[in-house]
Amino acid sequence: MDIIFKEYARVVWQKKWFFLLALFALSCAVVLDLSAPLYYKNIANGLAAPYSDATLALLLDNLKTIMVIYAGVWLSWRLLEVAIVPLDGGGVNLLEKRCFEVLKKQKYAFFENSFSGSLIKQANRFSRSFEIIMDWFLFQFFMNIVAVVISFAIFFRQQPRFAFYFLIWVVLFITWNIAYSIWKLRFDKAVAQADSKVGGAYSDAIGNIFIVKSFALEAQEQDQVNRASDIVYRKKKIAWLLMFISFAVQGLMTFAIELLLVYLMIGKWQTGDFQVGEFVLFQSIMLMLIQRLWEFGRNFRNFFTALADATEMTEVFRLRDFETDADDARPLKITKGAIRFDNIDFSYNPSNAEQSKLFEHFSLSIKAGEKVALVGPSGSGKSSLTKLLFRFLDPQQGNLFFDDMPAKAFTLAALRRQISMVPQQPELFHRSVRDNITLGADIPEARLIDAARKSRCLEFIEKLPEQFDTLVGERGVKLSGGERQRIAVARAFLENAPIVVLDEATSALDSLTEKQIQVAIFELIKDKTAIVIAHRLSTILNMDRIIVLDKGRIIEQGTHQQLLDRKGKYYAMWQHQRGDFLGE
Repeated sequence: MDIIFKEYARVVWQKKWFFLLALFALSCAVVLDLSAPLYYKNIANGLAAPYSDATLALLLDNLKTIMVIYAGVWLSWRLLEVAIVPLDGGGVNLLEKRCFEVLKKQKYAFFENSFSGSLIKQANRFSRSFEIIMDWFLFQFFMNIVAVVISFAIFFRQQPRFAFYFLIWVVLFITWNIAYSIWKLRFDKAVAQADSKVGGAYSDAIGNIFIVKSFALEAQEQDQVNRASDIVYRKKKIAWLLMFISFAVQGLMTFAIELLLVYLMIGKWQTGDFQVGEFVLFQSIMLMLIQRLWEFGRNFRNFFTALADATEMTEVFRLRDFETDADDARPLKITKGAIRFDNIDFSYNPSNAEQSKLFEHFSLSIKAGEKVALVGPSGSGKSSLTKLLFRFLDPQQGNLFFDDMPAKAFTLAALRRQISMVPQQPELFHRSVRDNITLGADIPEARLIDAARKSRCLEFIEKLPEQFDTLVGERGVKLSGGERQRIAVARAFLENAPIVVLDEATSALDSLTEKQIQVAIFELIKDKTAIVIAHRLSTILNMDRIIVLDKGRIIEQGTHQQLLDRKGKYYAMWQHQRGDFLGE
């Protein structure tokens, strides 16, 4: 909870003037509201007395005062409304930005191991809980503290004995609510955690709806969601039952103080020391306070539920293993494009000494402008090398250099802007074709059209309903795999980075389009350093060098023909693909 209060306190500090204005407005409203029964007391006593002109004047004077009080209460609430929108709404706005700021700092591996739907739900709860907690603090905690203090002062002036009974009752009522709610907090947390799993199950199924439908997995996924939802329901039943117990105890306490008040009034009536107005005063204030404190107890559940909802996101806030630039990092420029892996040691689980390293004393030099292909079986380290290249991962030992400058000397943003990536399965934003190619940059129309033409996607874009302004759907579902691939190639043309990484960039294209786009790709990488991760060996025949990886080691390297002449691992792979896949 320390994270919650720290982050929320930071927001309150940023909105401190609106916060103070809200406290002032609420104080005025409560003080005026509770002062009205004093004048109702005078009116009640006047109505109980025989008619006289003096009594009539007294009644009208008190009525005018009550009118002024109500006008003050009305103005106080309007003043509160001026403060509450920038305080509550502005606070949620700041926290939404803050949550994304914390999430985007996390390393790439964090997102590989997390449900995106669950993270979104946690961030949303963390920011939205601020509004619930702030409203509870203002309208329940602060208002009730002011109301209890004012009421005690009024009661003490009228009946000191009852004032102390009242104070004891308030302490018992609030202590019960706080202690019981804190004890029940673990049940509310369990509900929040189970609810996040429902969100994760939804996200996982909806995000992979193509697989769900094409493999007829609707029933299985429904069962997954049903089980997760049933767990939430079971946990909610327990939390609700405990809440109803709290309500029952509060009801007994409320009946007790009300009956005690009436008993004391009857005692005063027996002794002849009784005024109708005093009974009206006590009864009016008690009814207001009982209602307020009842709401305090009922809303205390909301306060702790909001805390429980916000708690999950705090685990992300506690993570400190961020993607960060080195202290001396600068936005350096890669002018040539030479790459060098120097004596790299890397393991995905460095804390486990029994697990072998993926790369051990690994070295590889790629000359500026050289076109290099990486081939090898799954798990050989091809994708891991590209993650090291982008610094999604950092080696435990050794260094990576660009133009003989250490990778850590670059800021992450500067480094990544100078490496274009065309992945095997490109991800698209649920935005327009234009935005997915330009990635939000302000690009002249002529350059955009030129990039689209070179990547062979202009033809299909012009057939879309709104051409470049057509929305592509979530993850680009409205486009075919080949169309998405060509948009990724168009991005690379616009980026014009000195280093290009192609992860089997033509694998999703039909044969005719593949031949067309290969011309565009060779134009793209003509004067650049290129690293091609190859699964189909037929796509890398013209590479300057082919590097064969196996379990993180380079076992062969050379041109296509050189490797065939050696008749080693590459030769075996080539023969296998020719016979089984190429149909030759």
